[in-house]
Amino acid sequence: MKEMKLKNIFNDEVKLEIVDNEAEANFITHSGTFHADEVMATVMLLNKFGSMKLFRTSSVSNNNAFVYDVGFGPFDHHAIDFDEKRDNGIKYASCGLVWKAFGLDIISKLNVENKSSFFDTIDKNIVMDIDRDDNGQTLNNEPEIKLQNIPSLIANFNPSWNDLLSETDRFLDAVAFANTIFNNIIKNMLSKESARKIIEKNIEESKNGILILENYMPWKDIVLSSKNPKASEILYAIFPSKRGGYNVVATPISSGSFIIKKKFPESWAGKENEELQKISGVDTITFCHKNLFICACKTFEDAKKIAEISVKN
Repeated sequence: MKEMKLKNIFNDEVKLEIVDNEAEANFITHSGTFHADEVMATVMLLNKFGSMKLFRTSSVSNNNAFVYDVGFGPFDHHAIDFDEKRDNGIKYASCGLVWKAFGLDIISKLNVENKSSFFDTIDKNIVMDIDRDDNGQTLNNEPEIKLQNIPSLIANFNPSWNDLLSETDRFLDAVAFANTIFNNIIKNMLSKESARKIIEKNIEESKNGILILENYMPWKDIVLSSKNPKASEILYAIFPSKRGGYNVVATPISSGSFIIKKKFPESWAGKENEELQKISGVDTITFCHKNLFICACKTFEDAKKIAEISVKN
């Protein structure tokens, strides 16, 4: 038996034990090469049920345990007649089946107003790509470069042919890694939710397509998803920089896009300090990215001036 202690998203300590005797287990998953599917499902089950005694096998005989990703039960997607899928065509794997069954129970313990929307966002940000990968579904417009996503990163925890660590050790390492990913994504999502009310208020107070924030907050997705008509007019956001001074950032056309609604003036591209100050007429401007999506300056007044010039440009 090997065990590991983790902190779940509620900051409670939970224990995962890998037991050698199936009769001792209250959870069972498959043995052999592991995948993000059952690894992330394990993390979710730790958050739902607390500590687990897990047995890994290819043949299930313990009918009293919770069985997933093996055994052709309700949390295994390998049966020949299983074809459950989302509206977008992505099939469910065991991770998605576990999240579908228990995700709202987990979220109910968090301070979230719109639990259904939060559930869907986690499905989109964590679960769907794991399910897609495990079911062998390809993405549209597959890139030439190899993307390192959650499934590929977790797959690399499997022991190599000359690895001195056991499969159990590497499985525990993979669960610890997945637990960190799960916790961090949800922590960031909760942070974004807490910022939403503040940013919505600032959207309502915005003028001439300029959003002003007293502190940096994750504003882009909130602006892009806001139902306030003024949100669609926002071209630039101003906020204090962690490096000192202020940043002025252009609004993208969609979430995750590098294409922006309106660039800064072309003549500013890649310029810095005195040269940029002469070209722009802004006294404390210090930098404009060559792709024209961010500018930096020393004062709030000049940050507003940068945005105002760019709106009119």
